[in-house]
Amino acid sequence: MFCELVQRSDGYKKEERMETNFKVEITNCPEFDCFTFHGNIDIHASKYFLALPDNVVNTKVRLDFSQVGRINSMGIALLLRCCKKIRAEKNAEILLTGVNTMHTMLFKTTGVFLLAAIER
Repeated sequence: MFCELVQRSDGYKKEERMETNFKVEITNCPEFDCFTFHGNIDIHASKYFLALPDNVVNTKVRLDFSQVGRINSMGIALLLRCCKKIRAEKNAEILLTGVNTMHTMLFKTTGVFLLAAIER
């Protein structure tokens, strides 16, 4: 979230807004594909998650969450669909990196860890 000062007839008011910027940095190495996510994972990330499986060329995929903020229920749904598609179509192992404590709890309760493992 970020705050913005908005001018109103009764003065200025601070409004909180959801950050809508999301991007994916793709690195294809000889031994694995790395997708580094930047921003919040929500409905605004859908086009990236729909296209992500088409960019997998190796049998090992690393999803980097070190630059991710909030992940909402739509973000979890996108992530689950994406992981299922990668495993089904590319038969690839999915490793998660840069996962914070909040993401870990969220992934445990939603079943993400059934499809992907934390990279140690």
